[in-house]
Amino acid sequence: MTETAKATVTAADAAQVRAWLDEDKILLVDVRETSEYEVEHISGALLLPLSSFDPELFPSVPEKKVVLHCAVGKRSEAAGKMLLKEGHRDVVHMEGGIEAWKAAGFATEVQILPPDAQKPKPVFMCPPPGRVLQEEYLDPLGISPRELALATGLLEGRVNDLLAGTSPIGVEASLRLARYFSTAGDFWVRLQLEHDMERARHSVGEQIRQQITPRTAAM
Repeated sequence: MTETAKATVTAADAAQVRAWLDEDKILLVDVRETSEYEVEHISGALLLPLSSFDPELFPSVPEKKVVLHCAVGKRSEAAGKMLLKEGHRDVVHMEGGIEAWKAAGFATEVQILPPDAQKPKPVFMCPPPGRVLQEEYLDPLGISPRELALATGLLEGRVNDLLAGTSPIGVEASLRLARYFSTAGDFWVRLQLEHDMERARHSVGEQIRQQITPRTAAM
């Protein structure tokens, strides 16, 4: 039996989770659906609904333990098992969920939205490559879009579109940026792919899961 198969999702009670939150030791992740979160949620909890939960894109916070929670503890345990299968370690979920949290006398937040208000936008973990380019390369190095265009042979308008996120990075632009910044040739185009895949998972991932049965499960 493999280590992953042996691993189990650790359960923590509401009191322990509250103590960790007070000490700023954890990232609390709510795996309920958006509609449930809007009605009531624990302050500071990050919403990652189980219906679009993707272990491959789960946030990694080295300095903090990640604790999952749902309404009564079933969905958070299921999400924890998904993370274990993906190779994550030290997976914790809150036993009894938000109901146990309230039963212990701990406060929750109620979000009151106007009737015509839009639903909260999903949380994206993979930033567009233009943001990475701006925040991690151009800003620290003091390089302007015009200077980058001249150095890489890209049109200045093309560079501005990349930075604004209105134009995707293709393979040629990826190679030019990789040459200039000494990164792997596919680094920039992979950032684009990861960003596009994450947005697609949020927009049509659940629809695809509903419509398509994996071949192995159908046999």
